Amino acid sequence: MINYAFLADATAVTHFTILVVVIIGLLVSFRYKRFRPWEAGIVIVIVVLWSYLGNCPLAILEQYFRDMAGQNVDINGTGFTTYYAEKLFGVDLPSRVIQRTTFFTAGVLFAGSIEALSPFMHMELFKFRKVMRKIFGKKNNRKRYA
Repeated sequence: MINYAFLADATAVTHFTILVVVIIGLLVSFRYKRFRPWEAGIVIVIVVLWSYLGNCPLAILEQYFRDMAGQNVDINGTGFTTYYAEKLFGVDLPSRVIQRTTFFTAGVLFAGSIEALSPFMHMELFKFRKVMRKIFGKKNNRKRYA
């Protein structure tokens, strides 16, 4: 007999792992140019699948396994991130906000992966790092001299 509850949990863990890998991949792709086309391609595929299916394929698969296991959840209706943010942390994140943020981020990253725009994107990142050093660097310098 197939253990659908285990398959649903495994799908949720896989989904979360992929989310983390994509986020880490975004950071790596800005540091190393050779990864930008790969990361942009992955993000574009995710957005296209999400738009076409109306939800992430892994969320749809997890919902199917949960239904087969007899668990009464609504991951397709609320979305993976929204469902688990509420379930695990008690945070109400509207699904629409998650979707718009993902689509906007995908567009920015795709634009950033285009070589002609990379000098602009890098300049903004350098400015951001400089501001962060000023903010956090002063605290560290005070500790050294105090």
